[in-house]
Amino acid sequence: MPSRSKPTQLSLVLAPGSIHPRILFLHFFDLHFLEERGNYARTQRVMSEMDLAVRISIITGKKILVPAASFYETDIARSVLEPFFASDIGDRFNLVGSGSSVEEFRWSKADQYRTGSMQHTLYSSILDQAAGWQRRERSATKDITGSWIKDAETGSIVDELHVWKPEGMSPTAFARAFIEVPEKLGGEAFIAKHVEALLPLPSKNINVTNTLHQTINYHYFNSYVTEFKASVFQNMNHLGGEAIPSGNPKDDIDFSMLVKVCRGKRILDRILRSSISHLDTFCYDTDFIEAFNMSQTSGYAPLPVHEMATARFQADLAILTALPKEREAVEAVFGKGEIKRFKDDPNVYKLINFEVRGKQKKIVVGVLSEMGNTRAGSASTDFLRSCAPERLWMIGIAGGCPRPNDAKEDIRLGDIVIADSVWESDFGKMNPDQTFENRALSQRVSYELNQFVKQFQSEKSGFDTGWIEFRDKALNEYGLSANDFPPDILHGKNKRVLKRADDPRRKLSPSIVHFGGVAASNTLLKSPEIRDELRDKHKIKAVEMESAGLRDAGWSRSARIAVFRGIVDYCDAFKNDDWHNPAAISAAAVARFIFEAIANSEPT
Repeated sequence: MPSRSKPTQLSLVLAPGSIHPRILFLHFFDLHFLEERGNYARTQRVMSEMDLAVRISIITGKKILVPAASFYETDIARSVLEPFFASDIGDRFNLVGSGSSVEEFRWSKADQYRTGSMQHTLYSSILDQAAGWQRRERSATKDITGSWIKDAETGSIVDELHVWKPEGMSPTAFARAFIEVPEKLGGEAFIAKHVEALLPLPSKNINVTNTLHQTINYHYFNSYVTEFKASVFQNMNHLGGEAIPSGNPKDDIDFSMLVKVCRGKRILDRILRSSISHLDTFCYDTDFIEAFNMSQTSGYAPLPVHEMATARFQADLAILTALPKEREAVEAVFGKGEIKRFKDDPNVYKLINFEVRGKQKKIVVGVLSEMGNTRAGSASTDFLRSCAPERLWMIGIAGGCPRPNDAKEDIRLGDIVIADSVWESDFGKMNPDQTFENRALSQRVSYELNQFVKQFQSEKSGFDTGWIEFRDKALNEYGLSANDFPPDILHGKNKRVLKRADDPRRKLSPSIVHFGGVAASNTLLKSPEIRDELRDKHKIKAVEMESAGLRDAGWSRSARIAVFRGIVDYCDAFKNDDWHNPAAISAAAVARFIFEAIANSEPT
């Protein structure tokens, strides 16, 4: 195991704490962590400690992270966690893994395990998503690899296993065997079973296996807590051991001491008997607060209890835009906003006080500092944390995927695409022959949006034309009208202008509202060949660069997401800015039309 100092007694370095929300990482469901404990992991004593730790995490945590691999690879995790996931506070939990969805995660995991193994069989099958999803930006394998090589080069892991060095093998050759492990693994999972087979060590030796487990688990956990700055439970009675790495040590919880004090104050039984939905209230319970403060003499960043009880700002609708001109279009349609900032959020927003038939609605508008899915995901996460919106919508412009010979499916400049699903077009695998294998799966937007869109779709005009009133009023603020729209020209091969099939719907509404797939990538698309491939293979109607980030953040927090895009070009060499303002305004107008319909349908 890597050489590291013994954990300092927490009471010597930390100050008295209180119960403020923290991000908690639950390490103890990991398959390989449990394998160290053998059959003991399945005893009632251990299962009860898991259940209690999850209960305490609900009381003390604002977000609870569980590695997706831990949940799917062990029936223990499922049996303990599923009742919590299915409860009223199930949205507090997030499964964490690579990829923007469970499907993408399982595809990436299947390649890491040998055919016939339990994990390969598991990840080759469809998995259900039992909780919210948090996509990882870091790679656990890369983090473990880097730490393993460092341990091998400094000699810490080599020294711990030196006693089992084969007779006659030089210390240099023994050390080199450890350094070569990552390269020999290739793309396989960095787990004790795979590593042990590559080292000159005795097989089926429990001491060797557990030493490898401890080393790899430490670096595996450290990868997660570092990325999310997450705290952990320390000093668990049955599921602890040497200090679990933490991404935020000042907010770690001394589990055994908390349990001891809660038992002494006769509050432990209340926690164990409490219904899951009632656990939230313990963070305001004076007996539990006192027990927590008495037990956590180790610290945990004190915050006054009254700050916790203060209700945070909640928006009815959060709108994210990629460009200032898109934010300006939103304000032209929904109304002028005032500058709004939130504590611990670096972003600056606009707050629009919006009225729908006497109902006051708070709409918060944000604009990205730069384009791309990654930035959109980060900004969306800040948005969700700061103003807890019921709905998170992306409004702006996009490139269209035309079908000039099919009037009903043809996408034209100035049309609006409402996403029924979002597909990450650059998520996948680069093969040795330099071909790209996409592994993304489209994810659908909110069910609510789907239902409302279907109420307004029309054979006669494509979509209810009620939104046009909002568009024309906003255009007037720009000194424009629908008669001033730029020409719509579609070029084919050799720059030849293509004729479009006649569409009688456009006599009633020159701009058609479509409902279909939106592709998002971090690369600006200027290739009609790739555009047509996206259209034909994946039923994509619009192409842009941000919605996948918004989708991931929204799904992880159970927000109702929607994407509205006005078409400004055809993803080809003829891109220009002529359609930007009209298309952005049209997208905002359609969004307002649907938002008002939703607001009007709410019970009074």
